[in-house]
Amino acid sequence: MRAARGWKLPVLLAGVLLLGVVLWGVWLVVRTSTDLAAAADDARTLQTAVTDGDDAAADAALASLQDHAASAAGRTDGPLWSVMTWTPFVGDDLEGVRAVSTVLDDLAQDGLAPLVETAGNLEALSPRDGRIDLDAVAALQEPVARGNEAFQRAVAELDEHDSAGYVGVVRDQYREVVSEVGRAARVLDSADRAAQVMPSMLGADGPRHYLLIFQNNAEIRAGGGLPGSAALVTAVDGKIELARQVAGNSFGMTDEPVLPLTDAEDEIWNRQLGTYFLDANFTPDFPRSAELWRARWEQEYEPVDGVMAIDPVTLSYVLGAVGPIDVPGGPTLTQDNLVDELLHQVYLRYDDPAQQDAYFNAAAARTFDALAAGGGNPRALVEALGRGVDEGRVKLHSFEEAEQAVVAGTRIAGELVTDPDDANPQVGVFLNDTTGAKMSYFLRHEVHVTATSCARGEQRLSGRAYLLSDAPEDAASLPSYVTGAGNFGIEPGKQLVSVQVIGPVGGTIDDVTFNDEPYVGTPTVDLDGRPVQTVLAFLDPGFTADIRWTMTTGQGQPGAVEVDTTAGVEPGDLSSISTSACRS
Repeated sequence: MRAARGWKLPVLLAGVLLLGVVLWGVWLVVRTSTDLAAAADDARTLQTAVTDGDDAAADAALASLQDHAASAAGRTDGPLWSVMTWTPFVGDDLEGVRAVSTVLDDLAQDGLAPLVETAGNLEALSPRDGRIDLDAVAALQEPVARGNEAFQRAVAELDEHDSAGYVGVVRDQYREVVSEVGRAARVLDSADRAAQVMPSMLGADGPRHYLLIFQNNAEIRAGGGLPGSAALVTAVDGKIELARQVAGNSFGMTDEPVLPLTDAEDEIWNRQLGTYFLDANFTPDFPRSAELWRARWEQEYEPVDGVMAIDPVTLSYVLGAVGPIDVPGGPTLTQDNLVDELLHQVYLRYDDPAQQDAYFNAAAARTFDALAAGGGNPRALVEALGRGVDEGRVKLHSFEEAEQAVVAGTRIAGELVTDPDDANPQVGVFLNDTTGAKMSYFLRHEVHVTATSCARGEQRLSGRAYLLSDAPEDAASLPSYVTGAGNFGIEPGKQLVSVQVIGPVGGTIDDVTFNDEPYVGTPTVDLDGRPVQTVLAFLDPGFTADIRWTMTTGQGQPGAVEVDTTAGVEPGDLSSISTSACRS
């Protein structure tokens, strides 16, 4: 009995020690969770302070964020945490928490600090008398590059971990962090590249001429909207001027395409892609639209060095930064009413298309002048333009090869990806109005794609697109310019939308249905290695079209699924990224 009792003390001490280790581990987890929650609050405070231009509050929020992030990273970097990551059931979750803590600490110390400092100097970027200080632009290059590098490291670090096995709350929070960091990284990558090319594009090395396209989302195009207005913008040593404005419909239709079309382009979008200025963005590939617009513009006017496109939704964001503008013939335009005024009310107010075009041109010119004058909040302006870029509403193409090489691959480039070596499968769902009217003002849509299985790097995808006509029941009584008056065979009040579903490079599209019925339409067309299926959707007021399909990706595409779609009249980004089935 004494021998047995002799063993009790060591066992008891071992149990106490083990309990202490467990309690210490629990304490570490709780404290780390507290630090991460505090860091999230700091990040929100920092964002608000930067937008509001409160440098003191931004510095304080950054310092607090750095402290909380360093604390979380320090707690998860020790030997006990490493041991806990081998614990059954929760070990991988703790590994995810450590990854987030490490990434957040790196961003707080190396990524955000130069960006916050840069934000404090954004006033120097505001135009003065229509001129942007190119030295101030050059000063941005180094801190933005540092911030971008830190965020790209963060994306790579987070991507190394598979969150599929995490418990629900940890998985959801981890994926939210991945989404937010990824979105910021994309914006910063664009900003970094923009800072590299802005001096030359703003005329540091000589005069530049650009074609600026104002897209009208009320008549939707794959690339955004009908090019209702076109303008020549000149840039010399940072001074920007609006030199010429013409209505998009003034170009008419040419007898032959302004540039040769491929067989696939002709089959999908027909000759109007190349013969009609207003249809050059039937294709979602902005570089191709830019080539076609330039060719037609130069038949009538002077050579241009690049093409930029913007839409009224982005202009509304801009007015949120520069303030309201007065436009003759209508109410004062604000962030809240600009989209409605430019895309709908103008057609109710004026019957004559010439008056409509004049009002649209005047609104664009007044907004441009407000930008050039340098008024408003420069930080809010950068955020507004960045939002437009991130939502696919602002696009840019330079015909200078070196500049375009820098821009390529970013959201602002607007390219249709055709690279067979891209590990991330690309899916596109793009809309073109074929009503010949302004009924897209009432068009709402959303797209969902889910990866359902993976085999040898090839994924199976399930896709769904909803299209809704939000037009009033009496839409047929709207002005003929809005309804189209049946000129193209569509009854007034209804609309016909051509939907191009574009699969990944080397992939397939199968089992297309329309409102649960098999869809029998045109054959799938190969567009530079990507399958394209066109679905025609007739929409009565209040009618919802439910289009579904399945896809396979090409071989060697195990990454996250990148889904792109046309921007509409409502604010927000309709594009998305879906989790890979190869990591679920």
